[in-house]
Amino acid sequence: MNKVKRVNIKASKLSYRAEIDGIRALAVIAVVLYHAQLIFFGRDWFEGGYIGVDIFFVISGYLITRIILAELYETGAFRFLSFYERRARRILPMLLLVIFVSLPFAWLNLLPRDFVEYAGSVIASVFFSSNFFFYFNTAAYGADNALLMPLLHTWSLGVEEQFYIVFPIIALLSYKLLRRHFLTILIGLSLLSLLFAEIMLARNPELNFYLPFSRFWEIAVGSILAIRELFYKNENFGFLNSLLPKLGLCLVGYAIFFFDGNTPHPSLHTLIPIVGVGLIISFSSSNELVGKVLGAKPFVGVGLVSYSLYLWHFPIFAFSRLGSLFTTNYDKMGWILLALVVSVASYYWVELPFRHRSKISSRHLLSFFAISATAVVVMAFSIIGSKGFPVRLPPILLKSAEELMVPTWDRLMQEGSGCHSRVEDFCYFEKDSAATNVYVFGDSHLSAIATELSGALSENFNYLEANMDSCPFVLGVDGVIVNGESLPTQCNDDFEHRRLAQVSRDASIIIVGGRFPLYLEGAYFDNLEGGAEGGGEQITGRLLTLGDAPLEDLVRETYQSLLDLGHHLVILYPIPNVGWNLPQEFLRRFKNADASTSIDELKINPITTSYEVYKLRTQSTFELFDSITHQNIHRVYPDQLFCDLIIEARCVTHDTESLFYYDDDHPSVKGAEMITSLLEEAVSIAEAELKFQ
Repeated sequence: MNKVKRVNIKASKLSYRAEIDGIRALAVIAVVLYHAQLIFFGRDWFEGGYIGVDIFFVISGYLITRIILAELYETGAFRFLSFYERRARRILPMLLLVIFVSLPFAWLNLLPRDFVEYAGSVIASVFFSSNFFFYFNTAAYGADNALLMPLLHTWSLGVEEQFYIVFPIIALLSYKLLRRHFLTILIGLSLLSLLFAEIMLARNPELNFYLPFSRFWEIAVGSILAIRELFYKNENFGFLNSLLPKLGLCLVGYAIFFFDGNTPHPSLHTLIPIVGVGLIISFSSSNELVGKVLGAKPFVGVGLVSYSLYLWHFPIFAFSRLGSLFTTNYDKMGWILLALVVSVASYYWVELPFRHRSKISSRHLLSFFAISATAVVVMAFSIIGSKGFPVRLPPILLKSAEELMVPTWDRLMQEGSGCHSRVEDFCYFEKDSAATNVYVFGDSHLSAIATELSGALSENFNYLEANMDSCPFVLGVDGVIVNGESLPTQCNDDFEHRRLAQVSRDASIIIVGGRFPLYLEGAYFDNLEGGAEGGGEQITGRLLTLGDAPLEDLVRETYQSLLDLGHHLVILYPIPNVGWNLPQEFLRRFKNADASTSIDELKINPITTSYEVYKLRTQSTFELFDSITHQNIHRVYPDQLFCDLIIEARCVTHDTESLFYYDDDHPSVKGAEMITSLLEEAVSIAEAELKFQ
């Protein structure tokens, strides 16, 4: 085997490689199929398609490094303005077009809070900071609600642009000061970046996903490949030159088909597709099979429009999901076809003209960007300033516009009344030393009614509220697990004992409850009528317990211990779930309604769910709560407010004036008021019994 020899850059080394466009096609197809969530034979076969973005990072590093280093080594200088103009011509026209086109669809389909978030994402996209924006403003990238955010996919543009800002400076300084060591520096930074991603994965996986330095090593792999191609000549390695591209394609295919949401990413696992695409770029050519396939016209054609397709597909998918109750594989294939057609048109009518100075001069380009970007930013700030233009909503949503901006469980800390004092992380309203103590211990369902409940009880009782999301009051829990993955949370036995420590030795009233059907059944709610929270049976969640003790036993022991101490226990039975995000479902069904729309339409076509489904869903919880017997127990049944009253065998979600839910399961202000009335009655009975005892 001959040694690798250093050579000068030749023009032929910068020639067009059709297989690179084929790799682009592979990457964008993977991403599009991943976001489409096509189900065949009961499985989504493209759960690892998100690695298409990682492939794009490698390609970007490879191509940009070829451009930068070729200019540096041939001229000894680097023209920053020319470089950034080329990047702007490549990226901004399509991005601005997608933003402008998405605006009317956002106006029609997004609720005020989501519309404001959309506006924030618009600003972040224009200033290439989407990766940071979405980290602070959304759930995990693969979560179902994330698929409804029209510009979520622009996070990757933020990472790339941040690379474009930093890398030319690194390259220039290395060329001027440490030319011989540039490759060593790049490899060292890559290893540090990969190590950083692995460490951050354990500490904050969501932030790790969006951080540019967690992704730098992927882009740097492309840069290293470019340096190898530009400055080093590889002799023919015989059969390896044919074998390695095939191996690379297998590694990429393995990641696409066998990675999923539980695969640590980015991390050492991500080396599998990154090494794969590196082998394809390094060893594929027009003379071997993989290069011939990827260089074929269909792949090259998709690769050429890949940027447009990447930008268009996500908002098309998001708005289609928002506007449809049921989505089938045929619907999703229609979305893909629409995205492809629009992308081809955008490529020829927008991308190509803007790339050439002969068609659009630098002066005209600057004017276009200045005017368009200013219009986009002004538009976005007007949406934010108007709190999402609630005037566009149907009447029943218009009444709840302010509530739709701030969830009920957040309002307790935001309103002027606030807590009288803080007890550790808990909210305390003190009446006087002679008043009875009332404690509220539960999860977000109890938090959702906290404002109304505290207002009703704090005038006559010493009231302490200590709620936490996904954390009902159960001694002996050890965290929360969703889809087999432990979530970072403070919900553990230590927190539960901190709650317990607040309870006075004097006989008191303790309100407990939560989403026990979820914790016991282990699957998110599906109303069996097209409304499946978080994908229904596809998403599971439960509480972890110390020593794998049965959760039912821990609930009984916790509640019984309180009763044995002489406290009165008010047990809130499960609140009926909706399945749909109720405000969004109203907007979907009545988006053409205006202030003159007759309220009779809501009477004729109310949004309801099956009472039978509620009973089946909550059977385990009812059996658990019913098995705890004591004279000091007071039982509150929310289903008596919503189900089998107005419509037989159905649970209502609204009246003609108000929604009863903020989303798919948390009570709205109206719903909280209704449930509070039941709890207030139970607390009054408990207080009377305490005084009698």
